[in-house]
This record gives sequence, structure tokens and C-alpha cells, in this order.
Amino acid sequence: MIFKGAKVISPENNLNGIYDIRTSDGLIMDIAPEIKAKEETIDLTGKIIVPAFVEMHCHLREPGFEDKETIDTGVESAIAGGYAAICPMANTMPVNDNTEILKYIKNKNGKIGVYPVCAVTKNLTSKELTDFYGLKAFGAIAFSNDGKPVEDMEVLKEALKKAQDKDVLIISHAEDSSKSPYDNGSEYEAVKRELEAVKETDGRLHFAHISTRESLELIAEAKEDGWNVTCETAPHYFTLSKDDIVNNEARFKMNPPLRSKDDVKAVKDGLVEDVIDVIATDHAPHTFEEKTMPFDIAPMGITGFETAFSLAYTKLVKTGYMTLAHLVKKMSVNPAKILNLHNFGHIQQAFPAYFAVIDPDCEWVVDPEKFKTKCKISPYTGMKLQGKVIKTVIKDKIYDN
Repeated sequence: MIFKGAKVISPENNLNGIYDIRTSDGLIMDIAPEIKAKEETIDLTGKIIVPAFVEMHCHLREPGFEDKETIDTGVESAIAGGYAAICPMANTMPVNDNTEILKYIKNKNGKIGVYPVCAVTKNLTSKELTDFYGLKAFGAIAFSNDGKPVEDMEVLKEALKKAQDKDVLIISHAEDSSKSPYDNGSEYEAVKRELEAVKETDGRLHFAHISTRESLELIAEAKEDGWNVTCETAPHYFTLSKDDIVNNEARFKMNPPLRSKDDVKAVKDGLVEDVIDVIATDHAPHTFEEKTMPFDIAPMGITGFETAFSLAYTKLVKTGYMTLAHLVKKMSVNPAKILNLHNFGHIQQAFPAYFAVIDPDCEWVVDPEKFKTKCKISPYTGMKLQGKVIKTVIKDKIYDN
């Protein structure tokens, strides 16, 4: 197969121009300005090819909450968004803290790379650490209690020390549960104390879904001091503020919650300045019935796979905040590096063909009824976006979106 005439952007191997790509048996065989061969050809003139995205933070809900999402529907939603690798969090039922649940999630759907994140502590209780070594041996990509913080700092320090010994990544859900999540201090006070744990143990920590200016200032300082920390944000934290909530509708309810316009600006600046390493979705679907409950009692979480790229392209690239190549680093290159997923994050000869085809001129209006995810509700309903993933290539499979 020859993908012909697209602009190829792959920052990791310095591709940024018009190229043809020839694939065979799921591998990239050749990349050149022009490839002449008698093979099936897809004309992609005017389109853009980028490394398929790597999602290091999502919730597939299975096992236990299949009414919200299944692994199969989550994977279909991810493919539609241009993702080739996804990392579902451990807050399933039962919790993914053992090899049985880990293997079930990892092996349920083989269309894309599903790399489960296992719990830091058994049953997410912040008391007893899980078996990092055993779980990693069976495919755990990282460890997180996401959905809940590890509140006991002695347990977190023990986890950071053990993670160093086993070369595993800990992902923090930084939240001080003694405070309301709507207080910025709930996040940044937790970030502050966890950074102290990193300093004391000389450990490695990745902060999930950062949303406040104060947190970013703390993380920027830690990076300047040479601490081994990385962080992510999600599209809703640079595209929406709490002022955008309509009629107190729960489709705008997530954790962390939407912040002030000043925090939105800080998140954008953090992306441009590389304080924030990754754009993750925190895809967290619920049923329609749950998300149409009154705001105070509805669950936290929104879908993310199918709008993430277009939101980032519309709000960051088209507005001049960053180049598309820089965005690709946030959505593909950097998460692949942080997770040590060596086959992802680049378009390179002799490597597996994982890429997304983008129509940069496509204008579309968000309609959740057309989503692949089970969750047919979104804070972005009716929003006009520009740029869309029209094909996702996963080895020898081409998915039209």
C-alpha cells in the first residue's frame, strides 16, 4: 500500500514535508518524496499524516461498569480519534490490582495497543502496595490510583522507592480530599506535598490532569531544579473555563473541575513552554442517565477520544499558540517516550505503521450521537471545530473515521 502526497509530520525523525509512505505486512517499508511502484495507492494530497496518538490516561470501565463503556466500544472510540495505543486506569470493579484483571483487560481487544495502568495500592485504599514487579511482568505499563489520591505520603514514598527499583512509572492523581475539588488548593497543595516526596526519595512521578496555575508553577520550579517529574493536562482544561458551564449541566462536570480563565491561560502557556509534557484525554464515560442528573449528584467525567485532536488543533494550532509539530509531540511523541513505548510516536522505516491521517480543512460540528463511545453526551455539543482525523492506520488495517 502506498499513501501518496500527504504532508508528513514526525518530529522525532525530522519529517516535515510532502512524502509518500509505502507499507507492507504492517510495517513502513519506505518514505520518500515520490515512490513509484505498482501497488494499491491512496491519494492523500492536501492531507497530513502524523504518528498515531498515544493516550496515557483513560477509563474503559470494563470490568464492572459495562453500561458506561466496554473495552470494545472504548477501543472503537479511540481509533476514531486517531489513537493507536491507550492506557486504561485501574478503577474498574474489581480493581485492576492483580494479574487476572490485568490480563483480561490487556487481551480483550487486539485492534490497538491496550496497555493497562494497574493500581498503586490494593483496592485503591492507599494502604498496601501492589506487586509492581509481578504486574509489570504481565504487562502493566504504569501504576496509578487515579480517581483517588494516594493520601498517605509514607505510602507514596515507599511506592516511589519501589518504582525506582523496578523501573516503573507512578502516575499521580493529585488531590487533597480534605478540601473541595473546586478549591484550587485541593490540587496544588497535593502537588506540593507529592513533590516533596519526590525530592526526598529522588523518585520519578508523572502528574495527571493538571488544571491550575499554582500547580504548574510548582512543577515548573521542580523541573528547573532537575527533579524527575512530568505532567499532563486534558483538552477541557485549555478549551473551557467554569464560566462556560451552561445551566449547571453535569456534562461539564469532571475531576479536577473546570477552573478560571486565568487557569486556562496558564495551562495554554504551560503547554507552549513545555512545563506540560502531554495532552491526555482522561476519557471517562458515564451513561446518559447519569450525566443528565442534577450537577451536585451526577458523576464526574466526560468523553475525550473523539474530540481531543480537533479541540487541540482548533484552539492551539489554528490560533497560533503552537505548531502542529509541537502538538504531535504532546499527543504522540512525549507520551510514547514517558511510557517507553518504542514502536509509537514516530513514522519511521522498518517500524510498525501507526499513523493518523488528518484533513486540516475539515470543519465539523460536535454531535455526540455520532460518537463510537457509549457515552453520547459532551460539553462540546454544537461546537464547530476544524481539523479531523479521517483515517487511522494500525499496521495493516486502515480505519475510516
